[in-house]
Amino acid sequence: MAEAVPDGENLLVSTWGDGAEIHRWSIASGDSMWRCEAELPGCNDVVLFSLPDGRRIIAVATEDGVERWNAVTGEPLDGLDSSSAGWTVWGLAAGTLPDGRSTLVGAGNNGTVQRWDAASGEPMGAPLRGHGTTVMAVGLMHLSAAETVIVSGDDSGFLRRWNAESGDPIGDPAAGHASRVGIIVPLPGVGARKLFASSAADEICRWDMATGEQVGGPLTTGADVFSLATACPGGTPLLLAAGADGQVVTWNANTGEPSGITLRGVHVAALDQPDGTALVVTGTSQGEIIVYSLSE
Repeated sequence: MAEAVPDGENLLVSTWGDGAEIHRWSIASGDSMWRCEAELPGCNDVVLFSLPDGRRIIAVATEDGVERWNAVTGEPLDGLDSSSAGWTVWGLAAGTLPDGRSTLVGAGNNGTVQRWDAASGEPMGAPLRGHGTTVMAVGLMHLSAAETVIVSGDDSGFLRRWNAESGDPIGDPAAGHASRVGIIVPLPGVGARKLFASSAADEICRWDMATGEQVGGPLTTGADVFSLATACPGGTPLLLAAGADGQVVTWNANTGEPSGITLRGVHVAALDQPDGTALVVTGTSQGEIIVYSLSE
């Protein structure tokens, strides 16, 4: 996970051993800035996000709710409201609502999608119900300046869309995959088409979140996909997939055409830079963390 911090230095945080070890790293020097050996009941997903007051937070989805830390200092923070305790959270997403509030969204094995105020940890309304089976992944996308959409995917392969502020469902469920939806990410810089991507096994589908319709054919990697990321170096939107074969495959997010860029890693994160380049960080099965800079 990577994000910019107020002093201009990029923030890099990694987890290891099902979240039992969390590190913040200096990208410039490669030094560990802080290290936390946490006793967590699993590490199903991790997000790094900013609060309106400037704090950077890391949140970890576990078998027993969500835990949080200050990502800059490593200080442990209170877990989310106890309504999340006692059930497994499989996926997380974070973002800013049109009214300026930061929200954290969780996907759970109780078949619900839950929203929290990311600053206070308090629930934002009742859990969202409609899947009828375990929800495995969530994403948060901006449909317009006035509307933010939650996309959730379950272990039956269905996708649902929700208004992030009201919690109201949008449209009908979409049959996304023959197997479970494991990852959902927003795609950057795609013009009028606001897209998101979902993944099951070695298949990635692109979707128009305004209509709920699939865009183009599925993209395949030939190996199980472990993580997805997006970047926009030089204004070209890229979709990156890291998987079981230790390769990171990239496509043009608009066209679905291969970009010709292949990197090493089983996990991938990306961060667009002010100079038009993109910082891409991969983790390998040997425990290496590799930093790449992509340009146009």
